[in-house]
Amino acid sequence: MLLCASLAASTGCAVVSPARFHGPPSDHFDGKRFHNYVRFKDRQIEDAIRREVHTLEGKRGHWTHWEDVPTDVPPRRVGGGALRVTFVNHSTVLIQVDSLNILTDPIWSARASPVSWYGPKRHRPPGIRFDDLPPIDLVIISHNHYDHMDVPTLKRLVARFHPRVVTGLGNARYLATQGVPNAEDIDWWQSLAIRPGVHLTGVPAQHWSARGLNDKWRTLWLGFVVEGPSGATYFAGDTGFGPFFQAIHDRFPNIRLALLPIAPARPRSAMAPRHMSADDAVQAARVLGVTTSMAIHFGTFQQGDDGEDESVAALNAALREAGENAPRFWALRNGEARTVP
Repeated sequence: MLLCASLAASTGCAVVSPARFHGPPSDHFDGKRFHNYVRFKDRQIEDAIRREVHTLEGKRGHWTHWEDVPTDVPPRRVGGGALRVTFVNHSTVLIQVDSLNILTDPIWSARASPVSWYGPKRHRPPGIRFDDLPPIDLVIISHNHYDHMDVPTLKRLVARFHPRVVTGLGNARYLATQGVPNAEDIDWWQSLAIRPGVHLTGVPAQHWSARGLNDKWRTLWLGFVVEGPSGATYFAGDTGFGPFFQAIHDRFPNIRLALLPIAPARPRSAMAPRHMSADDAVQAARVLGVTTSMAIHFGTFQQGDDGEDESVAALNAALREAGENAPRFWALRNGEARTVP
């Protein structure tokens, strides 16, 4: 979520445009800029100022300075119909299914920022040490914000594992200039064959993109559905609640696992168009008709006004309120792993 614009006033961050997609217009691209099905105004500079004011006024929730976490040492491969997930941190999840190892929006850096000395810093370490990762076959990147497209981490992954890297339209060219060659761009509803019997499809999300001050909306944001012999897994990336969840359900009615963001939620007036709250995530799980959901985008980097444990508490409250109709919805700690039913 943190953009170069958030840093420009205090750091002199460069404002050159790193990437711009060129292609034919579509129902979410006007020939120059992408847009959501439900449109909203991007007020990133105002949001950055608001966050600083709320910090000074004490309106932002409490976060511990540092919390150590247990680390998972995952198996090399998982097959036989099993689906194993490890919550690494933020929106980074290791998905192991059908002898395929997938990482979502990987970040092992100390800060989600274009600079190493300023910007959101992690409050918890990654739940898997980088050296304990199994061979990574596929990396999926939902959009180009610094907490989701972390170039230092991507370069380490490419150097060690040479994975296939898939992201939204316009991002592959930029990644190639940063030492991450051969990434592939896809559009909403576009599918790729990953290996025989396994397909990856880009799906809509409600968010925005930018890495500088003059490249807003110029590359695509998206979620992904991975389909294989052991079922479908949906990674929402970073998104607000929108009508596309019904469209995803209509195309993928038997999703086994959904990875859904639950933060930042406050202030709601600013966050609602582009970030789901815990209540939104529970509603999305219902619309998707998913068997199991797992929370992402919480607990590592302080971004909104939410306290460190606030989003998980809100999720638990929403599930209690749903009672017997509550979907199965996990909120794992960094380093926690589970096998999906």
